[in-house]
Amino acid sequence: MQRIVKKEKVAFGIFQDGLSIKIAQLRLHNGNIIVDNLNETLLSTPFFKNQEEETEEISKLPPEEVDFTELDEVDESSLELDVPSDIVPRDNLSGLVAKKDESLPGLKELQNFLQVYPLEKGKIAVNANDEQITYFQFDASFAKSKAKLWKKLKETMLSPDELKKKDFILDYIINPNKSGLAFVHRGKLSLFHALRDINLVLSKERYFYSHVDTNEFALINLVRNNYECSQEDYVLLLYIGIDYKVGIVMREGVHIKTFPIIVPETDAAAMRQAIYSKIILEQDISDMQITKNVILIGDHVTDEDLEYFRNKTTDEDQVHRLVLPQLKIPEELASDLTDEKIARYAIPISLAWKTLDFHNKKFYPSNLLPAKVIENQKYFKIVWHGFVIMALIFYFTFSGTMRNLQLKKALVEYEQKNYAVESDLRRNRGLITKLNEIKTKLSALETNFQKVEVITGNHNLWYYILEHYSQSLERNPRSWLGNISNDKNGFSVTGYTTNRRSIIEFSQLFPQGNITSIIRYDIEELVVWQFMISYNYPDTQEIKASEELILQPSVTMSKESEEDAARILNETEPDTTKTTVTEETSEVFDTEANREYRHTLDVYFAGDYQSAIKLLNSFLGKYGNHPLAYNATYYKGECLYLLKRYNEAMEIFQKIFQERGKKAPDALLMLGNSWEKMGDKNMARASWNNLIADYPTDELSVSAKYKLNKLEK
Repeated sequence: MQRIVKKEKVAFGIFQDGLSIKIAQLRLHNGNIIVDNLNETLLSTPFFKNQEEETEEISKLPPEEVDFTELDEVDESSLELDVPSDIVPRDNLSGLVAKKDESLPGLKELQNFLQVYPLEKGKIAVNANDEQITYFQFDASFAKSKAKLWKKLKETMLSPDELKKKDFILDYIINPNKSGLAFVHRGKLSLFHALRDINLVLSKERYFYSHVDTNEFALINLVRNNYECSQEDYVLLLYIGIDYKVGIVMREGVHIKTFPIIVPETDAAAMRQAIYSKIILEQDISDMQITKNVILIGDHVTDEDLEYFRNKTTDEDQVHRLVLPQLKIPEELASDLTDEKIARYAIPISLAWKTLDFHNKKFYPSNLLPAKVIENQKYFKIVWHGFVIMALIFYFTFSGTMRNLQLKKALVEYEQKNYAVESDLRRNRGLITKLNEIKTKLSALETNFQKVEVITGNHNLWYYILEHYSQSLERNPRSWLGNISNDKNGFSVTGYTTNRRSIIEFSQLFPQGNITSIIRYDIEELVVWQFMISYNYPDTQEIKASEELILQPSVTMSKESEEDAARILNETEPDTTKTTVTEETSEVFDTEANREYRHTLDVYFAGDYQSAIKLLNSFLGKYGNHPLAYNATYYKGECLYLLKRYNEAMEIFQKIFQERGKKAPDALLMLGNSWEKMGDKNMARASWNNLIADYPTDELSVSAKYKLNKLEK
């Protein structure tokens, strides 16, 4: 008896996060879900000029009238048409042209990005606009039947005007514990409508849409299908994307709550701190232990991110990156599709996975695809003679639109020839990101200026603070301030000093002085300490109403706070001997070359690597024979590495190593890192082994051993 081989099924998950578009191409083969391709692009603009005005009157049929499970049984061969199903009649062509005129370059960029994918050969799933969705939780007592539940949800979640306009899609899920979660999407599904417009240009065959899902359910589906959910502990899904950042709390595989995370900072370290603060605040407010099991998902799931959140939790807490053991990766793609990349593409993977395995009970049967689209797609299978009639209608209307389609096809071919050039331009999205960061910083500066204008309304208070810090800096030479920031509860100061004991005096200047961080920098023979201290505002009742200042503040520090400050200082510098600076070192430190070098390092540590390279080149050009030129050369190599200019960076690290100076161990470590980034694991292994052999007592040997162990795994 001849064995019947099932036809492979292909699915595409497309996810929009702001201007970022990610696509996952999966296939079902012999019962296994296999990854074929993961890719992304960054658009320059949205799809349409005014997405809110371009709405369609679409509504969702009641659950008892729509059976979503039937979608999985649709035979793709029955959907292959000679012409697209969405082509409008000749009388409506003017409306189509008008709609096209309202599109932005982002739609054409999406078209160029998707043209290499055979979307007509599989099923497509997309995510819904997160900012257009509202949720409503209910229990079993909310309604006794499906019909009453549907009616009551509409009355509860929608206004009479919204019900009249029908510009919404409503759906809900029921959990095993009989609780429920309803959700409404208002307005246009922009990504879905953009794909329908693209369909008319790229392919004669109609695209088949499986479902539209929310980001939350896409992530929850992955976890329910790949993890054994605890019946006692909470699980926090922490998704950190480009625009979409959210925390999702689960328990026993059931969605408990979702809280958005708004992070204005673009700096990685500041963003992690802000996210962690939001998690702790949410934990305190909800009285749920949500940090016991944390799964990191999204664009920020590097080893550095994992290390940061692990350091913030206790040894009993579990913090790890999302892994999908049931997802199969071909051997030829294993080196590219790392765990980090899989976690970044979690949502589009989940969308495509649910399409291929729609009957899986671990996937929520949610779907925000318009009911009209679902019924139209089912129509050609259920009523086959209707397909014949429609095919005849399309045949006659096709002759009238053929010329327009030919012109569009010629335009597509021309755009394909130029796509290579456009791809090179899109690769420079890193520059666009940097420009956005600069805009954010400028906006922050403008905000700070506005705050200063408000704050300076109380002259005595700030004059009092600045005068006291000035007097303290006079008593502690070789100390200076870098930045002062404030909020409604207090203010914080960032500064530098060559005498770490001075930091305790600075912390005692104002009430509740708290040393939050101390960082040590070695500049030749000189040790410089960067410190950050937060304070409460002084009591304004103690400040005289006149312009006279209280020059001797009576600020005391509790014995416990003083012991904490001393402990921080001792932990920061293992050597308990007091740091001293000779007169000769002091004179060197105050030279113009050293001041310019310090400014260059400030720019480097602030993350502006392009500007840092320019300043380092200028420094080396003027002070090529200065003792600090050696260090400046090394830091230039680090800047090039961070800008992913690995070949240029390796030339500098090789030169530093050959000089056998103090930075030789650092150079060997960075050489290994550079080889690893370029994909040559053998050369990376050789560099780290040389570091361990040549400098066995250096603290960087520990890092090299760790990297070797990680590389072997």
